Amino acid sequence: MENQTIKLERFKQAVFEDAEKQAKLITEAADKQRENELAQAKIEAQSLADSKKAAADKTEEARAVREISSKQLEAKRNVLCHREKLIDSVFDNVKSRLATFKASRDYKSWLKEKAEKCKQTYPEHKGVIYLSPEDMKYASDLADFEVKSRDSIELGGMLMVYEDMGIALDYTFDSVFEGQRSAFTEKAELVLR
Repeated sequence: MENQTIKLERFKQAVFEDAEKQAKLITEAADKQRENELAQAKIEAQSLADSKKAAADKTEEARAVREISSKQLEAKRNVLCHREKLIDSVFDNVKSRLATFKASRDYKSWLKEKAEKCKQTYPEHKGVIYLSPEDMKYASDLADFEVKSRDSIELGGMLMVYEDMGIALDYTFDSVFEGQRSAFTEKAELVLR
C-alpha cells in the first residue's frame, strides 16, 4: 500500500506540477495579453492625445495667423491713412500755389498763351474755350474766341473744345492736378493690396 501511496503522491505531485505549469503558462499568456492590450491602449491614447493636440495646435495656429493678418492689415491701413494725410497736405499746398498763380497778372497772360497755342494747333477750326465761373472775368481778354463757363472747372485753367472734330485740348488745372495726384498716389504705393 505504501507503494500505492507513493504512486498516488507522485501522481498528485505530477498533476500539481502540471497544473502549476499550466497555470503559469495561462498566467504568462494573460500577462502578455494584458501587456499587449495595455500597450495598444497606450498607443491609441497617445494617438488620440496627439490628434487632439494637433487639432488644438491647428486651431491655435489658425487663430494666430488670423490675428497676425488682422494686425498687418491694420498697420497697412494706418500707414495708408498717414500717407493719405501727407499727400493731402502736399496737394493742399499745390492748390494754394495755384490760387496764388491765378491771382497774379501772369495768369491772364498764361490763358492768352494757351488760347493762341490752341489756335495755332488747329488754325482752320473754331473752338470754344471753357473757363471756370470764377475765371469768366478774363473772357474779354480772349475776345478772338468764343468763351463759356463750365462748373466742372474748379481750380482754373482752360479747356478748348473743337466740337466739329470731336477734340478737346485740356489745359485745366483740375485735370493736371488729378493726374498728378493719381500718379503720385500710385508711385507712393497708396493703393491697399
